[in-house]
Amino acid sequence: MTLLFILATPPVTSGSRTTARVDMASDIIGFSRPRVVNLFPIVTRSVTDISALGIEQDPWVVNRGALLDALGEANEVFLAYGVAEPSGPARVHHRSQVQWLHEQISQLELKTWTVGGRTRHPSRWQRYTSKIYPTLTFRDALKLSLQTEADNLGLVN
Repeated sequence: MTLLFILATPPVTSGSRTTARVDMASDIIGFSRPRVVNLFPIVTRSVTDISALGIEQDPWVVNRGALLDALGEANEVFLAYGVAEPSGPARVHHRSQVQWLHEQISQLELKTWTVGGRTRHPSRWQRYTSKIYPTLTFRDALKLSLQTEADNLGLVN
Protein backbone atom coordinates (compact mmCIF):
# COMPACT_ATOMS: atom_id res chain seq x y z
CA MET A 1 0.00 0.00 0.00
CA THR A 2 1.40 3.36 -1.05
CA LEU A 3 0.67 6.70 0.58
CA LEU A 4 1.64 9.46 -1.85
CA PHE A 5 2.87 12.71 -0.34
CA ILE A 6 2.53 15.75 -2.59
CA LEU A 7 5.16 18.31 -1.57
CA ALA A 8 6.06 21.66 -3.14
CA THR A 9 9.52 21.16 -4.68
CA PRO A 10 12.59 18.97 -4.41
CA PRO A 11 14.73 20.02 -1.42
CA VAL A 12 17.95 22.02 -1.53
CA THR A 13 19.36 19.93 1.33
CA SER A 14 19.13 16.19 1.93
CA GLY A 15 15.50 16.53 2.99
CA SER A 16 16.13 14.15 5.88
CA ARG A 17 13.82 15.99 8.32
CA THR A 18 11.00 16.01 5.78
CA THR A 19 11.61 12.34 4.97
CA ALA A 20 11.51 11.42 8.66
CA ARG A 21 8.18 13.22 9.09
CA VAL A 22 6.75 11.66 5.95
CA ASP A 23 7.79 8.25 7.27
CA MET A 24 6.21 9.00 10.66
CA ALA A 25 2.88 10.13 9.19
CA SER A 26 2.83 7.14 6.86
CA ASP A 27 3.45 4.79 9.77
CA ILE A 28 0.75 6.43 11.91
CA ILE A 29 -1.80 6.08 9.11
CA GLY A 30 -0.73 2.47 8.51
CA PHE A 31 1.11 2.57 5.20
CA SER A 32 4.34 0.73 4.61
CA ARG A 33 5.42 2.64 1.50
CA PRO A 34 5.41 6.42 1.46
CA ARG A 35 6.27 8.04 -1.84
CA VAL A 36 6.98 11.71 -2.50
CA VAL A 37 6.24 13.74 -5.62
CA ASN A 38 6.34 17.51 -6.03
CA LEU A 39 3.98 20.10 -7.51
CA PHE A 40 6.91 21.96 -9.08
CA PRO A 41 9.98 20.07 -10.35
CA ILE A 42 12.73 22.65 -9.77
CA VAL A 43 14.77 22.57 -6.54
CA THR A 44 13.95 25.58 -4.36
CA ARG A 45 14.49 26.74 -0.81
CA SER A 46 11.22 28.64 -0.33
CA VAL A 47 8.00 29.90 -1.83
CA THR A 48 9.94 33.07 -2.71
CA ASP A 49 12.22 30.96 -4.91
CA ILE A 50 9.18 29.34 -6.53
CA SER A 51 7.92 32.85 -7.32
CA ALA A 52 11.17 33.57 -9.18
CA LEU A 53 11.68 30.17 -10.84
CA GLY A 54 8.05 29.31 -11.57
CA ILE A 55 7.11 32.20 -13.84
CA GLU A 56 6.99 30.05 -16.97
CA GLN A 57 4.14 27.57 -17.39
CA ASP A 58 6.19 24.79 -19.00
CA PRO A 59 7.86 23.28 -15.90
CA TRP A 60 4.50 23.10 -14.14
CA VAL A 61 2.74 21.41 -17.04
CA VAL A 62 5.61 19.04 -17.87
CA ASN A 63 5.64 17.92 -14.22
CA ARG A 64 2.05 16.69 -14.54
CA GLY A 65 3.36 13.48 -16.09
CA ALA A 66 5.29 12.65 -12.90
CA LEU A 67 2.27 13.58 -10.80
CA LEU A 68 -0.03 11.36 -12.88
CA ASP A 69 2.38 8.42 -12.69
CA ALA A 70 2.62 8.75 -8.91
CA LEU A 71 -1.14 9.16 -8.50
CA GLY A 72 -1.66 6.03 -10.58
CA GLU A 73 0.38 4.00 -8.09
CA ALA A 74 -1.09 5.60 -4.96
CA ASN A 75 -3.69 4.11 -2.65
CA GLU A 76 -4.19 7.40 -0.80
CA VAL A 77 -2.72 10.90 -1.01
CA PHE A 78 -1.27 13.22 1.62
CA LEU A 79 -1.40 16.88 0.58
CA ALA A 80 1.64 18.60 2.10
CA TYR A 81 2.80 21.19 -0.43
CA GLY A 82 2.46 24.12 1.96
CA VAL A 83 -0.14 26.79 2.58
CA ALA A 84 1.70 29.83 1.20
CA GLU A 85 1.42 30.53 -2.49
CA PRO A 86 4.10 32.03 -4.72
CA SER A 87 3.56 35.55 -6.01
CA GLY A 88 3.37 37.03 -9.48
CA PRO A 89 3.00 34.81 -12.56
CA ALA A 90 4.06 31.74 -10.54
CA ARG A 91 0.92 32.14 -8.42
CA VAL A 92 -1.28 31.64 -11.49
CA HIS A 93 0.63 28.49 -12.45
CA HIS A 94 0.61 27.20 -8.87
CA ARG A 95 -3.15 27.64 -8.58
CA SER A 96 -3.68 25.93 -11.91
CA GLN A 97 -1.46 23.04 -10.83
CA VAL A 98 -3.32 22.64 -7.53
CA GLN A 99 -6.70 22.73 -9.28
CA TRP A 100 -5.53 20.18 -11.84
CA LEU A 101 -4.14 17.97 -9.06
CA HIS A 102 -7.41 18.03 -7.14
CA GLU A 103 -9.32 17.12 -10.32
CA GLN A 104 -7.05 14.12 -10.84
CA ILE A 105 -7.40 13.00 -7.23
CA SER A 106 -11.18 13.31 -7.51
CA GLN A 107 -11.33 11.34 -10.75
CA LEU A 108 -9.23 8.58 -9.22
CA GLU A 109 -11.38 8.68 -6.06
CA LEU A 110 -8.32 8.80 -3.81
CA LYS A 111 -8.69 9.54 -0.13
CA THR A 112 -6.69 12.61 0.91
CA TRP A 113 -4.93 13.50 4.15
CA THR A 114 -3.68 16.77 5.65
CA VAL A 115 -2.40 18.06 8.96
CA GLY A 116 -5.04 20.15 10.68
CA GLY A 117 -7.15 20.39 7.55
CA ARG A 118 -4.57 22.37 5.58
CA THR A 119 -1.84 21.42 3.13
CA ARG A 120 0.97 22.19 5.59
CA HIS A 121 4.47 21.15 4.57
CA PRO A 122 6.08 18.58 6.91
CA SER A 123 8.60 21.22 8.01
CA ARG A 124 5.69 23.13 9.55
CA TRP A 125 3.89 20.23 11.25
CA GLN A 126 5.62 20.54 14.61
CA ARG A 127 4.92 24.27 14.77
CA TYR A 128 1.21 23.52 14.27
CA THR A 129 0.99 20.49 16.58
CA SER A 130 2.83 22.18 19.45
CA LYS A 131 0.30 25.03 19.43
CA ILE A 132 -2.73 22.72 19.33
CA TYR A 133 -1.41 19.97 21.63
CA PRO A 134 1.38 21.58 23.70
CA THR A 135 1.58 18.78 26.29
CA LEU A 136 1.84 15.88 23.85
CA THR A 137 4.86 14.40 22.11
CA PHE A 138 5.17 15.36 18.46
CA ARG A 139 4.14 11.88 17.30
CA ASP A 140 1.02 11.82 19.51
CA ALA A 141 0.08 15.36 18.49
CA LEU A 142 0.61 14.53 14.82
CA LYS A 143 -1.61 11.46 15.15
CA LEU A 144 -4.43 13.65 16.50
CA SER A 145 -3.83 16.28 13.80
CA LEU A 146 -4.12 14.00 10.76
CA GLN A 147 -7.36 14.62 8.89
CA THR A 148 -9.02 13.29 5.80
CA GLU A 149 -11.15 15.27 3.39
CA ALA A 150 -14.20 13.59 4.94
CA ASP A 151 -13.10 14.89 8.37
CA ASN A 152 -12.76 18.38 6.91
CA LEU A 153 -16.26 18.23 5.45
CA GLY A 154 -17.76 17.01 8.72
CA LEU A 155 -18.68 13.64 7.21
CA VAL A 156 -16.90 11.60 9.89
CA ASN A 157 -17.78 11.54 13.59
